[in-house]
Amino acid sequence: MKLSRRAAMGGTQLDSLDTSIVIRSMEPGAPRENIQTVSLMGGSGQRITNRHYESIEASVSFAINIPKKKLAERRAVFDKVSAWALGGGWLTMNCMGNRRLWVEAVTIQDSGDLGDWNKEFMITFFGYAVPFWQDSTATTAEIGAEDEGAGTITVPGMAETVCGAEITNISGSTINTMTVTVGESVFSFTNLGLADEEKLEITHNEKGILIIRIYTGAVVRNALDKRTGGSDDLYVKPGSNAITITSGDVEATVSCFGRYV
Repeated sequence: MKLSRRAAMGGTQLDSLDTSIVIRSMEPGAPRENIQTVSLMGGSGQRITNRHYESIEASVSFAINIPKKKLAERRAVFDKVSAWALGGGWLTMNCMGNRRLWVEAVTIQDSGDLGDWNKEFMITFFGYAVPFWQDSTATTAEIGAEDEGAGTITVPGMAETVCGAEITNISGSTINTMTVTVGESVFSFTNLGLADEEKLEITHNEKGILIIRIYTGAVVRNALDKRTGGSDDLYVKPGSNAITITSGDVEATVSCFGRYV
């Protein structure tokens, strides 16, 4: 029976592990924000000096629909669920639609007395590096040769996110310098050595760590050290963000995943 509440880890639905599993509740949580302030000089009030999202906690509670006297069978199902949760990866909940959370740590409530037929078990999932639910599919903007390196991307979501880009050299010669601007963020490159028809890829792994590389087919080389100035990352805020790529003739796809609070 397909349940009304469904949660999956790494694409595997929790209720597919055993027919006795009943999901009782799901809490997607919200990012925990740390706000730092200083008092205003004279009078009342404070000024915010820093805002930083630190982590997010989501949870799922479930019950096991097996008679209380069948302790070994109940234990086997509990162990299946524990292994499923501890595998980590992308967590999805049907209440969150086309969004997912990268899970880096998990806590599982002690099984306690498995003879308690009414007992519910709680699993808590923690996201640290990227403490947001994110779109599962990217929002993209295409820049063709006729666009002369200019375009716009409309960033979905509610929180600041990061952009990636795949930039192909179609100039007929090697590109050594390039500036990529998205919104208010800028990457500057020198000694790039991007040959004709090679691609510069700016991307991020599941933990949001920046990766920059150049590739031709299956041949890949690191280009992170070619970034010589500008922003720490291509941070963008929700809404319309202008794109400018200054170099020789290029085609590009700029992309981002909306983040939600």
